[in-house]
Amino acid sequence: MSSALPLSRLTLISTLVVLAGGAVALGLAEKAFHVVLVKSPTPLQMPLRKIPKTLGQFVMRPGWVDQKLSSETVQVLGTNTYLMREYWYRKIPYGDPGSTVKLNINFYPTDFATPHVPNVCWNGVGLKRVRDSIITLRGIPHAAGKPGPIPMRFLSFSGADTESSGIPILIDRNTGGRYLNTAYVFQVDGRYVPNTQQVSAMFWRQTSKYGYDAKIEVDVEGLCTRATALRVINAFMRSALPSIERCLPDWKKLNSPAAPASHGTGLNVQ
Repeated sequence: MSSALPLSRLTLISTLVVLAGGAVALGLAEKAFHVVLVKSPTPLQMPLRKIPKTLGQFVMRPGWVDQKLSSETVQVLGTNTYLMREYWYRKIPYGDPGSTVKLNINFYPTDFATPHVPNVCWNGVGLKRVRDSIITLRGIPHAAGKPGPIPMRFLSFSGADTESSGIPILIDRNTGGRYLNTAYVFQVDGRYVPNTQQVSAMFWRQTSKYGYDAKIEVDVEGLCTRATALRVINAFMRSALPSIERCLPDWKKLNSPAAPASHGTGLNVQ
């Protein structure tokens, strides 16, 4: 009777050896480079749907129901933890340019996904990017601590005319053009950065057990000037950011020596 191991058992043993070697190599790499490569999923403090429907002068758009994405879109997005909600800015008559904004939050609990951003997605549906800049909003309130600056990437895209030609609709030299405008920022491990490249760089620098990122995007609905859009985005962030931060992870608490093993309310959609 042969003492040789069956081929299937040899394959299993080889696989286990490779996995064990990989685990050892991963541990050595983490020690050598002072990083934690395998992050624990970071819990939210509250589901995103708990963000109030009234945020200062912004109220949830009449008749609006929080948007739910298809399974195919969620797969492309890379997360099932998101919120898409429209608010009406009561200082501007409903329906006028700049009167409505869409809040789009995508949460990635392990800080290892590249969030989808308008400069990629909006180009993909045929819009033309005409302006792209980094802005700094000053004196933005936080859930805890003093107000401070928030950097955002501010983009404008040409709005198609009625014949879908893709040509920007212009007003005059004084007011400039009317565009589709959006701005976004990422909260990464409790800090704010305006570019995806910075999200990845911050992940590799972190030595903590947890790591996450969240894209906070504010889309100004309809065509308006960049000046109008900037005023509305600034007003919205002043009203909304403290409430958003109360839902996103409490980074300091998670990384305090007394932090419990389990924290927050989980990672369910909205």
